[in-house]
Amino acid sequence: VTGASRGIGRAVATRLAAAGAHVVAAARGENAKGTADAIREAGGSAESIGLDVTDAAGVDAAVAGIMAGKGRIDILENAFAG
Repeated sequence: VTGASRGIGRAVATRLAAAGAHVVAAARGENAKGTADAIREAGGSAESIGLDVTDAAGVDAAVAGIMAGKGRIDILENAFAG
């Protein structure tokens, strides 16, 4: 979930986790860390990554890293306001 640090992105990440999804919360820098922490504190499964969605190479690297670690991506939610 991009834009997961606040607003709609955080709400989507939280709802997906509550439904049983493992969530990769993404935002610039470490801004999504709080969302991932809150999901885990509520009993969900989440991790955060730093991602600038305007950097195509960074997006490619993030997707490759998720695929390498998890093997698949079932849902991709773009909720950034950039």
